[in-house]
Amino acid sequence: MNAAGRLEVGVVVGCHGVRGGVRIKLHDPASRALVSGRAVVLCDAQQQQHGHTVESVAPVPGKPGLWRVQLRDVQDRDAADALVGLRVEVERAALPQPDADEFYLADAMGLPVRRRRGEIVDELGSVVGLTSNGAQDLFEIGYRARDGRRRTWLLPVLPGFVVDVTRDAVWVDPPLGLVPDELDATAEPQA
Repeated sequence: MNAAGRLEVGVVVGCHGVRGGVRIKLHDPASRALVSGRAVVLCDAQQQQHGHTVESVAPVPGKPGLWRVQLRDVQDRDAADALVGLRVEVERAALPQPDADEFYLADAMGLPVRRRRGEIVDELGSVVGLTSNGAQDLFEIGYRARDGRRRTWLLPVLPGFVVDVTRDAVWVDPPLGLVPDELDATAEPQA
């Protein structure tokens, strides 16, 4: 969440049609954050903000989490194309308050993923995306491998696996074998 009390719910990934429609990829494929009449703020990397109102919204068939959105003041493809790559934020107050044992998946975006084993804290990467396998939500966790390449691994967002989500980190307790061997200090040394 940003300092202005908004929650990042997705990103503009493309245009749709010639009348200014955009395609928005939501971080949580099951999110209902985009509805007609809702105010959204689009932000770029320099934190410049552009306020808009959702005119209409419809899912893209066969693409979970991808939505066709018409914004009231975006009337042509050139204007829509200028929005590609911007983050989509919604006022947290416009969304239902999660229960004490719940959190918004978007709150985890960008946070480091950590596991506590007694006094030891393992750094397991950071949340770079959200996906779903149809049965459950999954965190995509990115890390830099020993060979210097960026890699990802998936963690089911389940009560036993995700212990807590704080402002500073996602605390996890994944089952044996789920964490990549090069990150897992409890894995057997390889000969």
